Amino acid sequence: MSTAVPKPSSPTSASTLKWILLAAGLATLILAGRQAGAAIPQFASWVDSLGAVGPLVFIVGYALAVVAFVPASILTLAAGAIFGLGAGVFYVFCAATLGSALAFVVARYLARDAVERRITGNAQLAALDRAVAADGRRIVFLLRLSPAFPFTLLNYALGLTRVRLADYLLASFGMLPGTLLFVYYGKLAGDVAALASGTEVEKGAGYFGVLGLGLVATIAVTAIVTRTARRALAEANASLENTATPPPTLGVSSQAAPNNNAAFARQAFEPSVLTPMDENNRRLLDHVRPTTWQNPEPAKVYDLLVVGAGTGGLICAAVAAGLGAKVALIERNLMGGDCLNFGCVPSKALLHHAHRVADARRLLGSETFDEATLDREFSSAMERMRRIRADISQDDSAARYQSELGVDVFQGSAKFAGATSVQVGNETLHFRKAVIASGARADVPPIPGLAGANYLTNETVFNLTERPRRLVVLGGGPIGCELAQAMQRLGCQVTLVDRDARLLPREDGDAAALVQARLERDGVKMVLAADVSSVESSATDTTLRMRHAGVDMALVCDQLLVAAGRRANVEGMDLNAANIRSSARGIEVDDNLRTSNSRVFAVGDCCMRWQFTHAADAAAKIVVQNALFFGRKKLSALLMPWCTYTQPEVAHVGLYEAEVRESGVNPVVFTVPMEKVNRAVCDEETDGFVRVVTAEGSDRILGATIVASHAGEMISEVSLAIVGNLGLSRVASVVHPYPTQAEGIKAAANAYMRTKLTPTAKKALGFLLRLQR
Repeated sequence: MSTAVPKPSSPTSASTLKWILLAAGLATLILAGRQAGAAIPQFASWVDSLGAVGPLVFIVGYALAVVAFVPASILTLAAGAIFGLGAGVFYVFCAATLGSALAFVVARYLARDAVERRITGNAQLAALDRAVAADGRRIVFLLRLSPAFPFTLLNYALGLTRVRLADYLLASFGMLPGTLLFVYYGKLAGDVAALASGTEVEKGAGYFGVLGLGLVATIAVTAIVTRTARRALAEANASLENTATPPPTLGVSSQAAPNNNAAFARQAFEPSVLTPMDENNRRLLDHVRPTTWQNPEPAKVYDLLVVGAGTGGLICAAVAAGLGAKVALIERNLMGGDCLNFGCVPSKALLHHAHRVADARRLLGSETFDEATLDREFSSAMERMRRIRADISQDDSAARYQSELGVDVFQGSAKFAGATSVQVGNETLHFRKAVIASGARADVPPIPGLAGANYLTNETVFNLTERPRRLVVLGGGPIGCELAQAMQRLGCQVTLVDRDARLLPREDGDAAALVQARLERDGVKMVLAADVSSVESSATDTTLRMRHAGVDMALVCDQLLVAAGRRANVEGMDLNAANIRSSARGIEVDDNLRTSNSRVFAVGDCCMRWQFTHAADAAAKIVVQNALFFGRKKLSALLMPWCTYTQPEVAHVGLYEAEVRESGVNPVVFTVPMEKVNRAVCDEETDGFVRVVTAEGSDRILGATIVASHAGEMISEVSLAIVGNLGLSRVASVVHPYPTQAEGIKAAANAYMRTKLTPTAKKALGFLLRLQR
């Protein structure tokens, strides 16, 4: 297959040549029709004699003719005479597709390996092979549109390339214009032959005029389509010449060309620094950023290339590789992303230890925990967190993903080099589909002086080894609340500062109030509705200047933790080179998680409003289906629960009461205080409630909020009920073990059931009972 279309010498000669070719093609059709005319009636009679089996015999015979490299034009003409235009086109298309697939598979099975060995040493042919694989569907479709390329030859020739069979079959629709022309002419030839033999043919006024006009129109349309296809194919070939050639350094030592990634990598992000470098952090780095790691030799083309090895990227890579795809995974920092290294795993390990310390202080008395004891507990909590993180990191390790799961793992910064290629160091990786899972980082508010302060974020707070005596947490969202409570319980004096007048602004007001009350009871000081004007740093402490309750004030601390939101990582990847749109809010995606580049998807914190590990996990499975298997799964179809892991926890799923009312539906709310749940009373964990929102006149669950010590575990029962379309009446029929805190959910369901017992129904039941006395 040629990689370039020769340019005509002049417009005049080109135009003359086109008319000559068109006339020659028409003459060929006429000659073929005349030769077929005599044979068509006999062939038609034989097929007709087969009855209902006739079309099947025709399809099988046609397919075998294609595989045998026999030009099937005569059979295409015959289909028009035998079956008519509509049925003829359908049968020919089915037969041609079947024969093409068989020929394609035969060529690939017999000769593809030999071809691949031959082109390995030829840079141009190898690059062309990768490019055809990357854009195979479009190229095959254009070739199919143009009758200038013999279809039987294409079947075998393209079987020798890396074009996927599925793409090849989908592109077979390009045969339809040519098929339509041949079948139409076959019908015309059959009618003419029948008339010549004296056979009656249905015809009305202007029959031959209509046939002639249809013939001319069909030839004209086919000629236009062919011309358009050839022009588009020329453009595609030119594009391949410009983009498919591998970089000059391919196969050469890394010293042969400079690594251009360093500059944009420094500009895009600051690599994480883990301290202290104890045994646990060394084990962690051996798994998620091994210093001896050697990037693999890139494959010619990847079915899926994943940028970012956080939760979303890891799930995409693992699922796709498990389904047989060739996958590349690129990570510039630490495998496992935020969840493993700076989020879910370390924070929940720290929270667990902090809650146990709080329980011990409550049972043994706070006076038993002097400063030295608190220092030891803080050090023990941080060491335990590092140990657990290192233990879990084995699951996300580079070695596991490459050796066990079959994923090619690359360490380095990814930079798009085009619509279907990414550069990592000196290597260029080509892909059919890609997923960006670059995650997010702590958003630092533009407060004067803050940028120069030695502040902590969720990434660096877990590097602490000594207990800060005075800690200010800037931000009253989930991260701020969780870490404020944990640090306070581990012996820090925490002050939580936020510009909002309340904590957890997303949650119901009474739920947020319960969390605030517990934090204050633990000793956390609150400075809410505060406007921080500046931050000043010295060698020993940090000062926040703010206005609160109409008064200017200064707050001095040993450590400042910024937990004021998250910002998507979109810098440094040269998204414009791949025509991928992004903004300060992240990468722009549609409901199928597809970016403005149809070959590239995005998942996780870099593009989604749900910035949770479980949300990235669920969305990653959607992406694999949509990217590789023609799926149309929608992100909006997911029901997404979430939980803030303070004590008590706050979990939610579905709609809030206010959202239901805003939608025009009258909500009915069932709220059960945890003090009415016996297990919560036994555990002395009565702060909280179970709240279920339904629509008026229905038991359908629209949403739920649970505030309880184990709310994160309990919310899944409600989530399952919503997904399974199980109303509160069904939940009430479920037997819950006693005593458990999940009985609060059943109590809410029972509250709904009591509404069914109206005064009228109660009177009727009483009447029936009296009759039985």
